Amino acid sequence: MELRIGNYLAASFLLEQEPQKWHVIAVLDSGKRATEFVEIHARSFLYLRFDDVEENRPGKQLPTKQFVQQSLDFAQGKDRLLVTCRAGQGRSVALAYLIGARERGVAESLKLLDATRHRPNRLVVSIGDAILEGLGALAAFDVWRVLNSRIRLADYYDDIEREFSALEARGACDRISES
Repeated sequence: MELRIGNYLAASFLLEQEPQKWHVIAVLDSGKRATEFVEIHARSFLYLRFDDVEENRPGKQLPTKQFVQQSLDFAQGKDRLLVTCRAGQGRSVALAYLIGARERGVAESLKLLDATRHRPNRLVVSIGDAILEGLGALAAFDVWRVLNSRIRLADYYDDIEREFSALEARGACDRISES
């Protein structure tokens, strides 16, 4: 399985460049609406609506076992899967990590994580670990977090901003969620 992670901007651009080649899991903030873009450009798709939170907060939807199970079920047997959320740093990364852990094993799936770009949602990983009994996805993830705890995402904001600007210069924009 080819597995990609991206923010809405990068995912929109990829789907525009390669229509009907990707199956898509799109995680939307709980209050956001999807456009028809993914439906038109993806081979198949799954929308999930939960926020990038790890504890109850007023007005926010926590990730649930149902959402994670839907993602794992949807991904089963797919050859090319794109997982996206607004920033492409938390929810989508956690889901992609879990899907990769089931498909390729935990050690291989850890290679998807980039400490200079990603802060996977630990609650999503914890829920997925319970579903994927015995793989050790959460334990390996926690070790990865400790090993990368000195890397601050803020130190890489300029690099991330340059990547955004380069995509925008090529005509990319968020076509996945309504503003």
